[in-house]
Amino acid sequence: MEKTILEKVKEAEAMFSDYEITGNELARVQKLREKLENQKVTVSVIGQFKRGKSALVNGILEDEVLPVGIVPVTAVVTTVEYGPKSASVHFNNGVVKEVAFEEISAYVNEQENQDNRLNVTKVAIKTPSQFLESGLTFVDTPGVGSMHENNTEEAYAFVKESDAVIFTLSVDSPINQIEIDFLKNAKEYAAKFYFAVNKIDAIAEDDLQSYLDYCRKFISELMEVDEIMMFPVSAKMNIGIDDLKNTILEDLKAESSRILEESTKLKLHDIVISALSQITFYRNALQMTGVEFDKKFAEIQSFFGQLHDETAMLPAALKANAAVCEAHSNDVKNRLTAKVKELFGIDYHYEIERVSDNSLKKDQQDDIVAQVDEICDSLNKTLNTVFMHREENTYVVARRINNLNRLVRKLVQMRDEK
Repeated sequence: MEKTILEKVKEAEAMFSDYEITGNELARVQKLREKLENQKVTVSVIGQFKRGKSALVNGILEDEVLPVGIVPVTAVVTTVEYGPKSASVHFNNGVVKEVAFEEISAYVNEQENQDNRLNVTKVAIKTPSQFLESGLTFVDTPGVGSMHENNTEEAYAFVKESDAVIFTLSVDSPINQIEIDFLKNAKEYAAKFYFAVNKIDAIAEDDLQSYLDYCRKFISELMEVDEIMMFPVSAKMNIGIDDLKNTILEDLKAESSRILEESTKLKLHDIVISALSQITFYRNALQMTGVEFDKKFAEIQSFFGQLHDETAMLPAALKANAAVCEAHSNDVKNRLTAKVKELFGIDYHYEIERVSDNSLKKDQQDDIVAQVDEICDSLNKTLNTVFMHREENTYVVARRINNLNRLVRKLVQMRDEK
């Protein structure tokens, strides 16, 4: 009997939990399992910059929740979910900051947060829109193809999280290679596509029909389907948005489980490929000579010492602040991840703990220097185990290699089942 997609995800979760070098893949499959169990669908608005994505999101939500402008605006991912109106900014050190809606642009606007220098991971918005009542997560993404390379990287990264996609085109520009490449990438992860052709108020009806006919034929061939769902809209004039919105809601009501299962299947295949690639990097690292290993381990030991000294030199007032200590610990984890990647070529995963304003209410905080030392000591033990540094027990070495080979065989089998 063929396994369900949930069973396959759980199988992958069990496999990845047995090996330290697949921590990133473990985190990704855990998110997939949670989405399947909770039936949580993510609908993302994606496309090239200046196609009116943020304005389209506002139109669908019937609320001006996102900033718009005549220059590229969106620099980071913005998620929107149902609830009392609120906004929070999430940073890569785990800090979560509640902000007023008029402050959002300071974090998502490319001009105010150029190349995401503030290290924002996302802006999370809640609003009581009828479109969101079914529990979907609606997402505005940075546009690809602008001069800001970070925006393109953010957009490509978040496509992997999307179950359904509103791909936004615009009548003021024919579909181009940037959009073609992005669309090819998106179809590897999302199970449902809606094509919104924006700014139709700026074109004559005959020209619009020619544009739609061209796009429909071209995109159908590109997506390898007979028909695509195309919606001519004007976010500025609120034209055609209801048709798009109602179609999405009807589809989610009728087939949200199928959409979620299909997108999960695509994502799981990508995770398996990622794990195989990670194992390749790991095997390459194992080919280093003993002298090379000793040098790299000495370098990371020196880095541990640097982190200890930096933490010890923090002002006493900061050490006494619980939220600052939690954020500092998360920052240390991020830096260690980057250092392991630099030295050994593998992605080492840390869960970054959320730091909210409630952390400020804690009366006591463990010694932050001891916390950082514990993080470093734990990583040091893990790296020595993973790379079998100075391991003289041939049985231990053989067992780890056999376990790795067994994992590879299972992953190859899962990859080939697509």
